[in-house]
Parts: sequence; structure tokens; C-alpha cells
Amino acid sequence: MPQRPAPPPPAAPPRAPLQAFGWQRNSLTFAVVLALLLGLLLPTTAVLLYDGQKTRATAMEDLRRDLARTTEVMSLSLAEPVWQVSPDLAEPMVKAQVDDPRFVAVKVVEPAASAPFLSFERKQEAGEAALTLSQTRPIQRDGREIAQLTVSMSAAPLLQAKQAEVWRTVWRSGLTLTLSLVLMLWVLQRYVLRPMTELTGAAEALAAGRLEQPLRVGGADEIARVGVAMERMRQALLSAFEALRQHNLNLEETVTQRTAELTASNAELSEALETLQKAQRELVESEKLASLGRLVAGVAHELNTPLGNALTVVSALEDRYKQLEGMLAGSVQLRRSTLEELARDTRRGQDILQRNVQKAADLVRDFKQVAIDQTADLRRDFDLAKVIEDVLVMVEPSFKHTPYAIDTELSHGLIMNSYPGALGQVLTNLLMNALLHGFDGVPQGHVKVHCARLSDDEVELSVTDDGRGMDESVRRRIFDPFFTTKLGTGGSGLGMHIVHSIVTNVLGGQIEVRSTPGQGTQMLMRLPLVAPQRAAGEGSGAH
Repeated sequence: MPQRPAPPPPAAPPRAPLQAFGWQRNSLTFAVVLALLLGLLLPTTAVLLYDGQKTRATAMEDLRRDLARTTEVMSLSLAEPVWQVSPDLAEPMVKAQVDDPRFVAVKVVEPAASAPFLSFERKQEAGEAALTLSQTRPIQRDGREIAQLTVSMSAAPLLQAKQAEVWRTVWRSGLTLTLSLVLMLWVLQRYVLRPMTELTGAAEALAAGRLEQPLRVGGADEIARVGVAMERMRQALLSAFEALRQHNLNLEETVTQRTAELTASNAELSEALETLQKAQRELVESEKLASLGRLVAGVAHELNTPLGNALTVVSALEDRYKQLEGMLAGSVQLRRSTLEELARDTRRGQDILQRNVQKAADLVRDFKQVAIDQTADLRRDFDLAKVIEDVLVMVEPSFKHTPYAIDTELSHGLIMNSYPGALGQVLTNLLMNALLHGFDGVPQGHVKVHCARLSDDEVELSVTDDGRGMDESVRRRIFDPFFTTKLGTGGSGLGMHIVHSIVTNVLGGQIEVRSTPGQGTQMLMRLPLVAPQRAAGEGSGAH
């Protein structure tokens, strides 16, 4: 941890004059000016446009009304001068009217005359034609039309006066807005921008780590209260840094002490882990030997029957031969029927003896192959169905005196290049697991062993029972080491862990558990016909 605050960052480049007065686009001054301009100019412009349109419409309406009234008055006034054919008398009347700047033209035309009786026309400016209205009215005398009066008037003079007044209003508004902006910017600069600039400089000093400089912001407004809060923060940071410096003095010693403690603890944990791994390997080997031991017990029990039968036959034959020796010695009369009976008993005994000895020899041969495979763990080519049958011979004695039976559905001719001993151990564990756990408390049941080809390089092997099944919590943990539902009653919790290790690591396959409470369990394996190569010295169970 650093002993001192971080060095200040490089000084910012000098700001432009406009930026110094807060005229950046993202500054408060810019926002205030923009708000004032938008708040005053836009409404004023809208009002002026509306007034212009309204003024034009009003001017045209007033012009139309004045034109009608003026035309009527002039038609009445000019009746006598036109009757008397006196243009000099009519001219003063017309001039009295046309002094109004709105008048554009006045024309009096007699019906039979080729030239106008009286004519007046003012030159129009560009664009004034759209604002000009004309009206024609007959001049009558004693109910008879003596001439036609045409009067044209324009609203341009009135609109020009209105526009001049609008421009005066705009100049007054602009001057008022400018004075308002100047006064507001002066107030903003004095009471907001300057204190905020000072506050920003103090905040930058705090960010740069210059905590020794006190923060002073005058006034009692909100900005001053923020300055007071930042001053308290500066003092709190000073206290915190001082505490950190004091803590840093003892940190190295504390780290050294904790490192030594962690090193000792790590050594103890490493030793404990090594001991645990060794114990796990020993338990795995014990489980493998226990599996082989169960096979030995089953084979020994199965050998007891043929060997006992052979011993009984040998004993019976020995009695019959003693009887024959007595006859030959002369103590008993030798008869033909006795010899024939002895020959028949000898033949029957030989047949019985041959069958039982052959059965014992087959059991020993199968057990020898299974034992060699499981102990030597050699890789070789084999028929999958034949290995399964050899294992079933070893396991069936355990099912012989129980209400549970083993059914098979095997596809012969599936030649694998793999580890028959590891495969036999997997099958033995699954069958014994079904017997001990799957049928626990079930009056009767069946286990079905099935194998078939899945593809050109993969086979499927499944062990399915119709026992009690298992719930999701057990199914999820069934392959965990040392997990067993028979805790304290002889279960080691390594059988299914060994099965999973052998299938995935030795045989190079996959195993899936499908089970529903009360509906039985299926162990489904997908195995390659050619197992992957293993490192030298790698065991089938120690994983």
C-alpha cells in the first residue's frame, strides 16, 4: 500500500477566453443563455408570425369594407358633375378622396365616350398587386345609368405601417433580452459560476491527492454547503490516509507471519491429502480384491456340488470293488449276475464322475480366465458375449439360492480390443450392486444383461433390473466416492465409483444411470470396440 497519495495528474491546458467565462457547449452559462434565447425568441417569433397573418387578414377585410363605402359615396357625389359633363367640378371631389395613400386608381367612363370622363392612377410597387382590391359601380341620374365608376384600393400602406411597428417591437424586445442576458450572466457569474469554479478547483486538488490545502468557499448557499461537505471529506481522507500509513508500518510483519502460518498449514494439508489418496488407493484395491473374493466364494460354493457328487460316486465304486475283491478271494461265491451288476454300476459311476469332474474343470477354467483378466489387467482381443458369459458363471452362484434370476440378450461376434478384466469387474460390480441394493426388500426380480452393436466402432452394454429403483438424490450421487446407502452395514461406497472410473478412464466409454423409484434401474454403457491406450502402470481402479 502506498505511503503517500498518488501524484497529481498533468496540468490541464489553458482554457480559451470563451471557455474561461463558461461558454463551453456543456457549461451552465451556455445552458442558461440557450434557455433564455429559446424561451423568448421562439414564442416571440411565433407571436409575430401569427400577428402578421392576422394583421394581413384584418387589413384586407377593412380595405374591402372601406372600398365598398367609398365607391358608393363617390358614385353619388359624381352624379351631378358627370350629368353636367363638368370634369373640373368632379376633379376636386376625386382629389379629396385619393389623398388617402390606399387609393390606387379611380376611373369614370361614360357609355358612349371613347375616352374616360375622369381618370386617376398611382404607380404600384412590386408585390402590391396581391394586396389591391377593385370595385365597379354605376353612376345614376334620375334612375338612369350615366357612367361607370371603378375604384382600386391597396392594403399595402396599412401593412407597411404595421410592419414598421412590428420591427420597433422586435428591436425593443432584442434590447430587453440583451440587457436581461447581461444582468443574468453577471448574477450567474458572481453567485454561481465563480463559487463553482473554486469548488471545482478544490475537487481537482482532492482528486490529485493534495489534501494539505484547506477548502474555503464563502457564502451560506447550497454551493457553500457542498464546499463544507467537501472540506469534511478532505479531513476524513487525511485521517484515513494517516490510519493507512500507520497500518502499513505493521503490514509487512503481519504478512510475513501469516505467510509462515499458511506455509505450515499447506504442508499439513499436502501431507493429509497424500495420506488420503493413499488410503483411497488402498480402499480401491481392497474393493477390487473383495469383488474377486466374492467370485471365489461363489465358485467354491458351486464347485462343492460336482466335487461332492464325484466323491460320493468314488466311495460307492470303492465299496463295489471291495465286494469284487472278496469274491475273487473266494470268501463269497462269484456269480455272473453280480459281475454284470458291478459293470453296470461302474459304467454309471464313470458317467456321473466324468460329468461332475468336467463341470468342476469348466468352472475352474472360467474362474482362472476371469481371475487372470482381473488381476493381470491385460489388453487383448475377445468376444464380448463370451466374456459376459464367463463372468455370469462366476456371479450366478450368488443368485442361485435367491428369488432373483439373471436373463441375457447377447449379440455374439462383437470382437473388442480392450481390457476384459476391467470389463468383467464392471459387470460383476453392477450385478452384485443390483443383488445387494436393487432387490433389497423385493420378493422377487430379474436382472437383464444386454449387449448389441451401436455402430461400426461402438457397442452398447446394459444391466437392467426391475427392483426398487432410486430417487433423484441417490441417482445424482451414485458415482461419488464413499457414497453408499448401506453406510454402517458393510458398504464401502467405492463400487460404483470404480465402475465409473473404469468405464470412462480405462474402457474409454460412457455410463448413464436411468432409474425411477419403484420402477427399477438401468445402467447403460456405450463402449468403443477399440479401447484407448493407457499410460504405463495405470491401474484400472486407481483413479
